Formats: sequence, structure tokens, C-alpha cells
Amino acid sequence: MTTRPKKNIITIVGTTGVGKSQFSIDLAQAINGEIINADSMQVYRGLEAITNKHPIAERRGIPHHVMDHVDWKEEYYIHRFTKEANTAIDDIHSRGKVPIIIGGTHYYLQSLLFDNKTITAEKSDLTEEQSQILDGPVETLFSTLQQLDPVIAGKFHPQDGRKLRRALEIIYTTGQNPSEIYRDQKLEELEDSSLRFNTLLFWVYSDPEVLKPRLDKRVDNMMQGSAIDEIKSLYEVYNEMEPRPDCTSGVWQVIGFKEFLPWLSDGQHSLFLDGVERMQIRTRQYAKYQVKWIRKLLGVELQKEARFGYKYGGKLYMLDATDLQVWDQLVKNRGVSIANQFLESGPISVTDAQIPERLQSQFDLNTGLTRSNKTLGSESNWKHYECSVCKDKSGKPLVSVGKEQWEIHTKSRRHKKQVGYELRKIKHEELKMRYKRPNEESK
Repeated sequence: MTTRPKKNIITIVGTTGVGKSQFSIDLAQAINGEIINADSMQVYRGLEAITNKHPIAERRGIPHHVMDHVDWKEEYYIHRFTKEANTAIDDIHSRGKVPIIIGGTHYYLQSLLFDNKTITAEKSDLTEEQSQILDGPVETLFSTLQQLDPVIAGKFHPQDGRKLRRALEIIYTTGQNPSEIYRDQKLEELEDSSLRFNTLLFWVYSDPEVLKPRLDKRVDNMMQGSAIDEIKSLYEVYNEMEPRPDCTSGVWQVIGFKEFLPWLSDGQHSLFLDGVERMQIRTRQYAKYQVKWIRKLLGVELQKEARFGYKYGGKLYMLDATDLQVWDQLVKNRGVSIANQFLESGPISVTDAQIPERLQSQFDLNTGLTRSNKTLGSESNWKHYECSVCKDKSGKPLVSVGKEQWEIHTKSRRHKKQVGYELRKIKHEELKMRYKRPNEESK
């Protein structure tokens, strides 16, 4: 098996509020590392509380890169992140240190970990017209993508602005259709590892029932700190902008802004309390989403490295942060030990188990995960199915992407209930027509 020399990186994933930042500093201090942020909200200036930036006073002098440098009015696209993060990686390596990437935002991490240079290579700057389309409504994004690459347009939901925007960005900056790039990458994955570096990954984990009250308490602590002032400052800028920014893009999608818009525009204390509750709910939902991504997307991608003997790494090591009283033993010391083995003897030298004994009955990082739907030929299943009876949140016909999701929808309680309602409605109308009063028929 051919192995090419590659430089080392370490990546830390996990839910919000689990202690990723704390572990990254523990690790950086122990192995002479520096930290690269891969969280799409922490690139924006200020907003230390609601974007959960680790306090500078607690960073122990460890440099943090790709953080706190973007204006609130700017849209921060992935090609800019990839360029800045790769520059930071090269700089850290040039000084004999270890890059530690902490995320965060899953597609940011994927752009760094896996070999998809054809997508992230920036061949041209955006024109004014292209920028307007990317910043425009989701309907414009979808219709434009349908015109330029109808195959890839079928892969995404018509209301998924982020993915539609990303696909168009690829077309504009590389001159290639994402559907063509996708097929090329699937072919390359059959031939060799997709990892761009020798890669060690840590998953800082906490049991959900323990994490939930931690997340709620953290939101409460934010409100007692600088979060309220940060939210008000954001609102001032928000009101200055015409048209008003879309709260699904840029800094405006940060958890802790749109939840408070009713309070900011009205001022009632009850609306503030509602905002706090909504922020806590969204934070918990985001944590669930992050676990789902690690298990069903990242885990599946890393499984592919087994066919190449993990020659460039790619194993995911869990660190149990459920009980903070034993943080040093179960998180810090275990993590540092694994990292030292990796750095001193190479990716295949780590002897520690990927999963701590307490969690082995709950997890299997090598088998039993969802199969990847990102396989060669899967584009034949990229199709939209529109439900004639169910509506989405905006009142439009509900759209399912792919046959599997469509079958799940048609078997769902929601769909069956709506079908039953429509049938009763039709029957009621038929009865009305059958038993029209004579005076109604004469009119």
C-alpha cells in the first residue's frame, strides 16, 4: 500500500457546550499546538457570549486563528474560510507546531479534512451579479441552480438556502458543475484515502441527560453576562440595513438573535423570557444535530479510511466529558496520551481504544452506522417529490428530496392524518352537493 508523507493535524468535534474549547487549550499546551477555529459564527467580531468564544483570559496564551475578524455586515463564504484556514495550517506547520482544528460547522471541517480541492479551489472572484444572486431569496437561488446544474438542484431541498448557495458558489468560483465534481470525487475515493493530512480526531462527548441542564444553565449565564448588550448591538446594525438581513445567513443566524426579535421590537419582559426559553430549546436542538452529523455523516466518511488501513489516520477517539469531576483523567490525560502516540509514532500507532469502556455498549464507531448515500451513481436518486396534501411552514406544498425521504413522509402519521382530513373534506362537499336545498338549486 503506497503511503505519501503528510503533515499532522488534530481535529476536535462535539456538541456545543461540551468542553471542546477547554480540551483544545489543554491539548495545545501539552503538545505545542495552536488552535484554528472552524465555527462559522466565531469568525465574526465581538459577540463573545452568544458565539461562545472561550474567554481570552482563559486561553493561557495559546494563539487562536480564523476568529474574530469578520464584520457583521459581511457574508462569510466557505471558500474564504478554506483559504484562511489553510493559510493558518501552513503557518503553524512552518513554525514546527501542531494545528488543532476545533469545530463547529461541519461543512467547514469537511473542507479541511477531506481532499476536495476541486471544490474549494477559488478560480475567480464573484461578479456583482453573482453576489446579488447569492445574497438573494431562496427562490432565486433554486431557480438559478436549476438552470445551471439541474442534476445537483435535484439533490437539495428548494428551501435549503445554505446548500443551494454553496452549490452556486462552486459554479461561480470554479467554473465547474457540482454534479461533475461529485462524480469525480466518488471515483477518486475508490482509489485512495480522501484525507488531506495525517489526521487524528477527538469527539468530546457528554450523556444527553447531563448535557441538557448544562446547556440551559449556560444560556442563563450568558444573559447575566454580556449577551444582552451583544444582542442589542446586533439589533442596532440589523435596523440600519436595507433590506433587513435574512436570519438564515451570515451573523444573523447565530443562536440568540432572532429568538429575541419580538422582545427587541416590543420591550415586554415576558417576550424576553420567551426569547431565553427559545434560545435554550434551539441550543439543545443544535446539540442533537451535531451528534447526528458526527455519527451519520462524519463517521460514515471516516469509515471509508478502513479500506486503506487508516494509513493517514481517520480514527475517531471519544473522550467522556459527562462527569466534569474526572475531566483530567477521562478527557485531558487520555486525549494528550493519544495525541502523543499519534505525533511520535504515526497514525496507526495509537493503542488506546476508540471508545471508553463506559460508552462501548452505546456506540460502535466502525459498524452499525448509517450507510452513506454519497456513493457513485446515487445521483440517479436525486429527485423532488411534492405532496399534494401536506404543506410546509410557509404554506407551500411539502417537498421531499429522494425516494427514501418520500416514502418516510408518506408513511408518517402527519401525512396519513392530512390525507384523512382531505378525504373527509371531499366527502363533506359531496354530501353538500347531493343534498342541496331546493331553493339553493333554483338560484
